[in-house]
Amino acid sequence: MAVRFDDAVSDLAELVRQVPRERLDGAGLGEWTLRELIGHTSRAITTVTAYLAQPEPAEVTIHSASEYLEVVLRQRGDDEAIMLRGRAAGAALGDDLAAEIEAMHVEAATAIAAAGLDRRIAIGGDPTVSMRLGEYLRTRAFELTVHGIDIADAAGVEWSPTPAHVLDALHLAAANASARGAGVEALRLLTGRRPTAGLDGVLRAGA
Repeated sequence: MAVRFDDAVSDLAELVRQVPRERLDGAGLGEWTLRELIGHTSRAITTVTAYLAQPEPAEVTIHSASEYLEVVLRQRGDDEAIMLRGRAAGAALGDDLAAEIEAMHVEAATAIAAAGLDRRIAIGGDPTVSMRLGEYLRTRAFELTVHGIDIADAAGVEWSPTPAHVLDALHLAAANASARGAGVEALRLLTGRRPTAGLDGVLRAGA
């Protein structure tokens, strides 16, 4: 699928420019304010730069974006740690959030161009949890797209992410639901067979 990390970041920056400043300290998602939600989302950019700055691991242990969502996010994720990192990232964005996101984008794009999409990266600095950069960027586009929708909803802003990114996000979410034994329920939900299919929190870490 035609997923482009650069386009996903540009979509986010354009969205953040539209967020009313008076909404930043209001509700975002869960316990996050809107600023903190944007901060969490921005980590989909900064982790690319951070991981590429680390030594290249010897082998790949996570082979696809869908496997990342299942193994790294759900099985190994720590909701409390994720929440706290989001808060810190939100505070670090400063007054011009969109400009800071664009600066993050420049750093990440430079690192990606130098590394190439076949470069192996260690997730969270753990060389035993590693994947190809190209597949990792699919997970970043997923985060930027899904949380972009969250940001738009919280801010009361009309926003349409790149259609190819929505399609790939749906694919990854469906694969994750299937890995959790909820594939049939997901299909019922998407085809209108069961509007209340009980899929809340499908991607929640540790769930």
